[in-house]
Amino acid sequence: MAEGGREPTNRDLMDCMKAMRCNVENVSYGLTICAERTALVKAVSEGHRKFKAIAIASDLANKTISPCGACRQFLVEFGVSWDVIMTKPDMTYKTMKTGELLPLFHQHL
Repeated sequence: MAEGGREPTNRDLMDCMKAMRCNVENVSYGLTICAERTALVKAVSEGHRKFKAIAIASDLANKTISPCGACRQFLVEFGVSWDVIMTKPDMTYKTMKTGELLPLFHQHL
């Protein structure tokens, strides 16, 4: 339950995503820092280690956006059972667990 005793709405979700969005582009795709990793690194740098969900947004009108492979691995490093909310501009979305997005993820030995 959100602060104030009400469930968050899609508008709350979109406002939150707008406040945290950041994507650092680079000509070499491998050097690009996606918004998902940027958000997690920022959260970890502020002391957060457990997450309930992350929302991913784009302006793709015909399909929901999903994290790249590097981001999927980065996400599962913080657990396999938290939500990834993948959105479209019309406010529709699909939710999957981190482990569903990367079922054969690399585990630490």
